[in-house]
Amino acid sequence: MKPGRLLLGVLLVVVLARLASLGMYPLTDTTEARYGEIGRKMLETGNWITPQWDYGVPFWGKPPLSFWASAAGMAAFGVNEFGARIATLIAALATAALFWRWPHAPAAREPTSMAAALVLLSSVLGFLIAGAVATDVFMTFGMCLSMVAFWNAMAREDARGADRWLFFVGLAIGLLAKGPVAVVMTGIALFLWLLWTRDPRRMWRRLPWLRGIGLTLLLALPWYLLAERATPGFLQYFIIGEHWQRFTQPGWTGDLYGGGHERPRGAIWLYAFGAALPWSVVALALLRRKPASAQAQRPSPDPQMAYLLCWVLAPLLLFTLARNILEAYALPALPAFALITARLFMEREPQGAASRVWLLGLIMPVVLAGLIVFENDRFSDARSQRKLLATVHDTNIPLVYLFQRPFSGQFYSAGRALEVKDRAEIDRWLASDAPVILLLPVSQFDALALAGDARWKEVARHGGYVMLRHRVAP
Repeated sequence: MKPGRLLLGVLLVVVLARLASLGMYPLTDTTEARYGEIGRKMLETGNWITPQWDYGVPFWGKPPLSFWASAAGMAAFGVNEFGARIATLIAALATAALFWRWPHAPAAREPTSMAAALVLLSSVLGFLIAGAVATDVFMTFGMCLSMVAFWNAMAREDARGADRWLFFVGLAIGLLAKGPVAVVMTGIALFLWLLWTRDPRRMWRRLPWLRGIGLTLLLALPWYLLAERATPGFLQYFIIGEHWQRFTQPGWTGDLYGGGHERPRGAIWLYAFGAALPWSVVALALLRRKPASAQAQRPSPDPQMAYLLCWVLAPLLLFTLARNILEAYALPALPAFALITARLFMEREPQGAASRVWLLGLIMPVVLAGLIVFENDRFSDARSQRKLLATVHDTNIPLVYLFQRPFSGQFYSAGRALEVKDRAEIDRWLASDAPVILLLPVSQFDALALAGDARWKEVARHGGYVMLRHRVAP
């Protein structure tokens, strides 16, 4: 097999496997189903300014870029899993495509770009999150665009290059995808790079900072102002709550949309290592090898590798002391890690792109296919209401969740499922003689002893919920 063919073949298999699997498993609670439902509501209501937690209830937790993209995907491919997820995969592929803009060594440009793309897309986190409804992929694309554009602007003598402006476009994408945290991460990376180069004047001269910041604000600020105007209080909650209190207060109780994700300080480093598997192990092995050619034996770290290292460290340092974090917070470090690993491999592996090591990229597609075929009920369907609601065919009968309505219950009922939490209202529904379909957690079903109630018939049970139909219903 010619050098590079195995690498290209594995990369194509990974991409096609991710594309083919997008619609094979349901949107799962809580995060993915929540974001998918927000996008569905945006498409249904035509309200593109205010993401909605429920009809008429604003969702202040995230900016709208990923919801816009998810809604656009559903507009094009239907309100289903494929439509909700396709935009995320496109964003992941766009991030990988930026590796072709990175100034690799000329002789190894094509294989190194493909290698970096494979590392990114076949890593544990990279593969899984590319097939999910998520905000982090869009933020990562914005940061990657900024970081690649910044390096090119610094390295090229052409002061009129597009990279000078693409850097600020990337910042705007980050602001619209995740918020100010995207700008902070990019700023940390550049600050670390500045400490290494000790040349702030060159950084200032190469980019049009004042006009560029104006471009960023022109692209991102209008939505923030319109969102605050539509739902006053958004900016205070989003800036102070989501960007400060969430990370500084363990188990932050001010979260309007669920509890905080309390983790030990420093957990982000373990998350990053796990997120990059199996390539994190490969990278450690490569670091112990000597370069295969004399040309590759340059001082370590050289400027390019130092820049990529600063990029990797930025999100990890930002979240080192944070307690409320998720595994996905390591994602912005993955593109730089992929570029580092690809270059190390090309320099230190004599067989280059033809090495069988690239077959490691097939691990995640194989694992996912196995889970879908053999364990889908346990890992996906059990966390979704799709299978339960698929048994409902009469759209004229009220569909009511008692005590708690999962987000997947909203998505798979196309928004028609009601939620009743008030105990007096719950009792009224249970005493009703009108045809109705009730859904409630198994624990509440047992506590209310409804199994022996002659008025209700259990018609289905799945994912921790029981579906009841009134016996007078047709």
